[in-house]
Formats: sequence, structure tokens, C-alpha cells
Amino acid sequence: MASGLIDKLTNFLMPVEEETQPAEAPPVAGERRAQLRVHSPAALKVFIASPVEFDDVKLCADYLKANVAVLINLEAVDDAVKQRIGDFLDGLLVITGGASQRVSDSVFVYVPANVDINKEMYAYSVPTYVKRKKE
Repeated sequence: MASGLIDKLTNFLMPVEEETQPAEAPPVAGERRAQLRVHSPAALKVFIASPVEFDDVKLCADYLKANVAVLINLEAVDDAVKQRIGDFLDGLLVITGGASQRVSDSVFVYVPANVDINKEMYAYSVPTYVKRKKE
């Protein structure tokens, strides 16, 4: 997603220069020409939720159906409700074609079909401790 976003921003801010093409012939009387419109990409909207019970997830589903990404923090619910919420939202994503990604043990991101998720894993250097032998 990061490289895709950077490419889109680069193309938006510095568009590729188009080659000059020869002039087109004037339209013939009665001929209809297609009108083309250029749409700028919409900004990604993210809804952040911290449900405390299963009924709170309906609002998240409504946002996903409206093509808004949802970042959900499930720290306030127990494991059974956490499982139900995950199953419900995953089922919605199967129907709509969206995707999900675990951010941490209790934080998940759910995105609509027009958004890609790319999670990069970084290797961290952890210092190694050696237990000294008793002399």
C-alpha cells in the first residue's frame, strides 16, 4: 500500500507529460462525442472503534459498507465476544470483497474492497543476555 500510495501521490503532484498528438478531424454533424471526466482519488477515511459489547459492531459494519476503513480495538471485550465480532466482520468482508489485518493482539484493521493492506515486518535487534557461570 505504501508504494502504491507514493506512486499515486507522485503521479498526482507531478503528472506524466503527455505526448503531443496530431489534431483530430472536426466532428461530423450529428456525431456524438464521449465526454470524459477526470476524478481525483478520494481521501481514505478511517473510523476508529472500541466496542464494549457485540451490538456496538453494527456501526462498524455500516462504515465498512459505506467504503470507510475501520480500525477496531477489542481490548474492552472478553474472548468470546472478540471471536463473535471478528467472525461477523470477516463475514461482511467476504461479501463485500474487503480485507482485514491484525495490528496487535486486540487491534484489527478492516478495509473495503478498494483499499489494499500491506504490512511490512521489521526485524528488531534484541540484545542477547548470557548467564554467567558461578565461579
